[in-house]
Amino acid sequence: MNRMIAAALSLSLFAGAASADNLMFEYYATLSPQDTYNSKGQPLNDVCAIVQQDRANVHRFGNPDGEQPDPFFNTTARRGMIAGNCDYDRSHHTVDRIRSQFIGFVLVRVYGSGGSVTRVQILEAAG
Repeated sequence: MNRMIAAALSLSLFAGAASADNLMFEYYATLSPQDTYNSKGQPLNDVCAIVQQDRANVHRFGNPDGEQPDPFFNTTARRGMIAGNCDYDRSHHTVDRIRSQFIGFVLVRVYGSGGSVTRVQILEAAG
């Protein structure tokens, strides 16, 4: 009996973990050199932080790149969910490429469920 309960619990935990990585939404963004500095003017050296600053620039600071707002990252707390959850090609010098404007246009896919973000996938896109 204990084995059946343990097996059922394991399956339910696995099913919960699998469903937690659902695509919630996606959007296109322009990552510009101005997104590589935080609101205090300090340089950002992390792609997650740059994407987070881009969303702050869109939702809080007048949308300087002319982007469409996403439906979720409109609060500081929600933008904070980006940190530590980024998935991008780390084989390139991504931050340097954003600063030099070699990368600008990206597709951002946000995964999670129930208002919680589990992964933010950042892909270079054609503009």
